[in-house]
Amino acid sequence: MQKTEEFIENRIRWRASKHDLPNKNVHLFENLTTGKKAEYLTHFNENDCGKIILLFTDSKKYWTAIGTKKIIGFDGTNYNSVELNSIKDVDSKNRKEYFEQAEAGETKLKKIKKRNERELLITEFNGNETIFITKKGSDLFSLWNIMLMITQLNEKIPTDINN
Repeated sequence: MQKTEEFIENRIRWRASKHDLPNKNVHLFENLTTGKKAEYLTHFNENDCGKIILLFTDSKKYWTAIGTKKIIGFDGTNYNSVELNSIKDVDSKNRKEYFEQAEAGETKLKKIKKRNERELLITEFNGNETIFITKKGSDLFSLWNIMLMITQLNEKIPTDINN
């Protein structure tokens, strides 16, 4: 199946609506003022990123945008981006580190306070890892869920059912 930019946009919008987005901190990019759009568009090229659909803001210092081709973010110092079709896995940065420490015997497993999570860790097929920042809690989990949907779209569908 061919995944067009229009298809990707519709899937992102659909998944966002399931999480009651937009909200106070998550905006439909098309609804921003021309001036606000220009502030963000100076940091990335829409030809490379595709149509920007959602903008997750924590502050002027931290933000993440989802386009039809890439996820883009600013962590207060650096601009990062990952092509959507290269995303293999999505996890919380703290959760991944916590479970790695537990497996190594460095800590005991106990319940993680999800409401304190704000850093989404995206792993590409080539092993590169990039962190994207949102507001703590439900905004992170909304972004996480949208990115999980993208990983499912990236899974290879077997061409021969008998294999």
